[in-house]
Amino acid sequence: MAYVPLLATAASIALTLTLSSPLKILCAVTAPHLFLSVCAYSRSFSFVLGCLISDQPFFILIPQLVFMTLCVISVVADCSLIPSIGDSIDNSLYLPLNITASALTILICVGNFYDSIKTYNNFKVSFDQSNINTSKFTNSVKWYDFLLPYSLFPLPYLLEETFNNKYCSSIRQIPNVTYATRPGNNVAPILSPHVEEDQLNLKCDIYYSSESQYAERQENSSRPVVIYVHGGAWMLGAKDLGVIQPFINEAVYAGYVVLSVDYRLAPAAPYPACLVDVKECIHWVRKGGLSSHLKNLEIDSSTIVVAGDSAGGHLANLVALTENMEEYQPNFEKGDTSIQGVVDMFGPSDIRDPESTRKAWEECIIQKTLEGNENDFAKACPVTYDERMKGLAKRGLPWLQCIGTRDGLVPIEINREYYYNLFTAVGKTFESSLSSMKTYCWGHENFVRTEMVGSFHGFCGFRSSKTQLFLYAARVCLEEVKERRGNKTKGGRGGSI
Repeated sequence: MAYVPLLATAASIALTLTLSSPLKILCAVTAPHLFLSVCAYSRSFSFVLGCLISDQPFFILIPQLVFMTLCVISVVADCSLIPSIGDSIDNSLYLPLNITASALTILICVGNFYDSIKTYNNFKVSFDQSNINTSKFTNSVKWYDFLLPYSLFPLPYLLEETFNNKYCSSIRQIPNVTYATRPGNNVAPILSPHVEEDQLNLKCDIYYSSESQYAERQENSSRPVVIYVHGGAWMLGAKDLGVIQPFINEAVYAGYVVLSVDYRLAPAAPYPACLVDVKECIHWVRKGGLSSHLKNLEIDSSTIVVAGDSAGGHLANLVALTENMEEYQPNFEKGDTSIQGVVDMFGPSDIRDPESTRKAWEECIIQKTLEGNENDFAKACPVTYDERMKGLAKRGLPWLQCIGTRDGLVPIEINREYYYNLFTAVGKTFESSLSSMKTYCWGHENFVRTEMVGSFHGFCGFRSSKTQLFLYAARVCLEEVKERRGNKTKGGRGGSI
């Protein structure tokens, strides 16, 4: 079903060339072509927006702007047919524009198919280098997964799954569960809708699968937990706004209970308030807070995976790297905040670079200048935790990191350098230097890093072929965490770190 619009557009080109009736041309061309024109326009628009936000040079936008203009012309041409039914149409201008734009949209889909194949190979290379069985990933992939159109406007049934959980019959939700409180109103209400007059209630939405459907898929009825941390530049977003719903759905279907958490936002609550809040949610789960809301389910609070996108991915990394550090656990210093897995979706690894990110941290997030506060900035960067990362690698902690090759907000060169140094630090041997590498997809122990070819920042927020590949990889890592429950190395308060 997902590939029907492309096939319809290809058929419409042939029909447009052979049919002269305005009504036939309208039926053959307008509907499917409008769909693909809007899809292609949104794809380019997302790229342009990301580049503008991240201060990328203007010249790289020119091809995208030209293509967006063609898409607009094509849509206008399509719409011009509607009031002209029954009238004669001068096809001398319409046909060349329509055929050109149709050909371009088909090229976009073909290009996406090619990028999806390369992304699949990237995942395979990464899993091959790790201790995780590659066949768990390759056996999940179906041939038709490569045919999903890449756009920000998926088909209606995909939109229903992405935005409305009632269409996912196996998923249940308990919204607005308070896991911690903070004194005073220290978060701007416009940024977080969950603020009360005298105190801030930090809340989470709980997602889980119904008992009967879960039991059909699982031998062990005990449910591990995923703590999902939303993105938003540490200043925006909420537990139910801008989350990666496809990942949440996949984690629930894999047998996890997922908590999508709110945390205090800057500038009202400077860093490390956001990190403290996420860690307290882990502490709340370990104390039995989650079990009190799911009394009919058996919760495995000893097995917690932390996942996040963008700023949430950055926090997910830091939660793992600072587990059980009392500095970030005020009023629950002795609480166990160790985690058993990480899923990082395009999270920044160094907030000191690029300059736009550093300035945002200086002015709004940490509210200090880098000069004179180098240590505070360093402690907010995953790149500075090599020794603790070695400990996580020694424990065999499953860790998945994915980023798009066209990410306009998180510089991929910095990301590559960080993970190259990281894999080197934990014992991986590379045959060549970073500058001479042809592929940047690596695996070691249970660490997996992969680049999504042609994808932008936020690529997995909407269904596409590459999103589906990412979800399969995430599912493999989540299953790996569950398999380790019986014989995992007990980290205790910090484990071997």
